[in-house]
Amino acid sequence: MIGKHFILTGSTSGLGKSILKQLLAKKVNVTVLVRNSEKLKDVIEKYGMSHLSIIQCDLQSTEAIYNITKQLKSQKFDGLIYCSGLGYFKTIAHHTSKEMLETYQLNVIHFNILLEILKPYLTNYPSIIGISSQAAFVTQASAAHYGASKAAFYQTLNALRIECPNYHILTVNTGPIDTPFHKKADPSNNYANKYRKIMLNADELAKKIIKGIITKQDEINQPKWMFVMLKFYQIAPRFFEQHFTKLFKNKS
Repeated sequence: MIGKHFILTGSTSGLGKSILKQLLAKKVNVTVLVRNSEKLKDVIEKYGMSHLSIIQCDLQSTEAIYNITKQLKSQKFDGLIYCSGLGYFKTIAHHTSKEMLETYQLNVIHFNILLEILKPYLTNYPSIIGISSQAAFVTQASAAHYGASKAAFYQTLNALRIECPNYHILTVNTGPIDTPFHKKADPSNNYANKYRKIMLNADELAKKIIKGIITKQDEINQPKWMFVMLKFYQIAPRFFEQHFTKLFKNKS
């Protein structure tokens, strides 16, 4: 991947930051879209700026996304890694309109807008990597909007694979990852504390994603045991929801 150039979102924390470190360690050129570049100080101190470019962009703002073209110039990118995402572990009734809009805009709509804007700047055979969630495959109380947005994101990426055969599309569907995501999703931290032992390590997952880019994988599902369990669930989802209801209330 030496000499390749990727655009990366969500790079200031969690999985996105782990991916950024992996890319820079491999001497890959990375342009990051960030709201607060101060959060990259430790990365810059370790890896320098020779392979890193920073564009200020609030991905929750449509206007800010359109404005990035002013800083792209005539560059060409080998791919986009969309690692931005958020969700609130609340019942449908307790979501505010602001929280609902934030969830769908960042997880789905603004990805599509960003990709459309970047198309003229992509090489002929780019890689598009989307970090989704296994929440896209299961009904969960207190996570309906998060799951629905990730299901929409997953379907968008799958459709792109068919519509744009010159694109390498890699969907990454994960279970819970040990990242700051949970602090906003559930300020009580009950979910994170309860399931800490099964959470994925962001650095290890980042390595798998980089390997998936190199080997042109279509999909990564981690952890595998969770993916297999959800396959059984999808055979008769209403049956499982009715008879094992507690399993689908783990975010309450």
